[in-house]
Amino acid sequence: MNGKMNLNEIFSSVNEKFGEKLTLKKPWKMYLILGAVTVLVLFISTYFGLTPLNVYHGGFRTLVTILLALWTIPLFFRKKDTEKKPLLKNPWQVPLWLLTAFLAFQIIIGLITSPLFMANEYRSLIKVVDNHEFAVDVEDYTTMQIPVVDKGLAKKLGEKKLGEGNWGSQYHVGAYYMICHNDNLYWIAPIEYNDLFAWMSRGTSPGYVMINANDSTDVKIIEQELRFVDSAYLWDDLNRSNYFGNLTAWRANDAHLELTDSGEPRFVDTVYVNRIGLVNGMDVVGVIVTNPITGESAYYDYENAPTWINHVMTEEVITYQLNDWGQYVNGFFNSLFAKKDVLAVSTGINYVYSNGNMYLQTGMTSVGGDESIVGVMMVDMRTKETFFYRIGGATEYAAAQSAMGKDQEKRYTASDPIMINMDGTPTYFVMLKDDEGLVKRYAYVNVKDYNIVATGETKAAALSEYKKLIALAPSHENETYTISAIEQVPIGAVTYYYIKFNATAQTPTGFENYVFRVSVEANPQIPFLKAGDSVTISYESGTVNEITSITIN
Repeated sequence: MNGKMNLNEIFSSVNEKFGEKLTLKKPWKMYLILGAVTVLVLFISTYFGLTPLNVYHGGFRTLVTILLALWTIPLFFRKKDTEKKPLLKNPWQVPLWLLTAFLAFQIIIGLITSPLFMANEYRSLIKVVDNHEFAVDVEDYTTMQIPVVDKGLAKKLGEKKLGEGNWGSQYHVGAYYMICHNDNLYWIAPIEYNDLFAWMSRGTSPGYVMINANDSTDVKIIEQELRFVDSAYLWDDLNRSNYFGNLTAWRANDAHLELTDSGEPRFVDTVYVNRIGLVNGMDVVGVIVTNPITGESAYYDYENAPTWINHVMTEEVITYQLNDWGQYVNGFFNSLFAKKDVLAVSTGINYVYSNGNMYLQTGMTSVGGDESIVGVMMVDMRTKETFFYRIGGATEYAAAQSAMGKDQEKRYTASDPIMINMDGTPTYFVMLKDDEGLVKRYAYVNVKDYNIVATGETKAAALSEYKKLIALAPSHENETYTISAIEQVPIGAVTYYYIKFNATAQTPTGFENYVFRVSVEANPQIPFLKAGDSVTISYESGTVNEITSITIN
């Protein structure tokens, strides 16, 4: 209007001058242009994006979609009044049909392999053993290595040590992982460049940090020039080196440092695959082990990974699969509406070393529940062997709050609680730290009753006080009550009965809401009990009161 052309007129003008000539009269020019753009896109996606050539990876499927869409552009330069040609006579329609088919295929596969139709397959991604005893499986506290240095403290100690070596201006400490080396637990992390200029001036990392998880005074920088690290550039970039050495591998892109049996540093990068269709069910299939000095790498299936590797699995995959296991216990629609027996991973995730294996440890809570867990998961980080121990009690968060409340005026912060086996009693071990992140006190918190908590300036002092408390924990012998409700609950290979009793003049306020648990092995007559029956019991107090003996009157 008024001498101005709108967008449609501009497009039509460009199409008339160039589109018909490029797409129909001289198509080789369009091929040349699109080929050059395709090469540019591929270069960016590989060298910078590190997109694996693996159909399971979402980035690769996105790349294919972009390239197909790119080659449909010539269709928009065809004149509207040009007679439409059949598919075989108009090659520019081929990418459009391929793009349509590819997108439709992904949508259909994504739908039919979604939890809506395959909830059981999602739950089966991780095999959970649900009938073992925590006190039997988990190494006792007297022999188990219980770290007194958590990741937060390790970071502070590592940075301080790096500054002492006058390296702080050009380097920083990378991601910490706990490993077992020579039968001792260590936090280990590579030393990384601060920026491009540090890399250009130095060319290699000075080594890595090792911190004894059982002794905060044992902090070392192992000086060994590492060329391939995550913060390097160009071909020294660890991720880029691993990518071009394993183009088809869908890697975690989060390689962590571990030590071989002989003490040589190696980066370990987990490799994924989708187990449910092409787009769902992420799982671990193997690892890529890289020498940070030479850049040489080797791939191993996770079953055949070198024995010195502590972390084959990743926390991301484990928590994703545990949540699916708990969410789809009774199918997809139950997870949305009734939510019967639905469980979720608690906020506390930690690593423990028991009986020669590194485990991820996390509580499982009822969806919509309060500050309590229904049990704890222990996942072997090499094999993904998983055990669920039905231990009712406090969450890691509630235990930490209880520990901090013991010395409330100090305003300490708590480390992530670790559940340990205290002579058969599940107990949280917690460290209390000041504003500088230094450990000031240690705490033990009873899992079943987080009101039972002991603190001390040393582990030994806290332990001594805690043992006194659990020895004095309320126990009740030969008390007679009338059953108000009883429910049978099979847990793995064991059948438990959960019972509530009527209150009496002697019982405390709210007694009618107390929950008691007893195994069918305690008395073969238990399955015949019903509301109104009178029984004599002995029990130990806790979040769930454990009946140790029961007699039917």
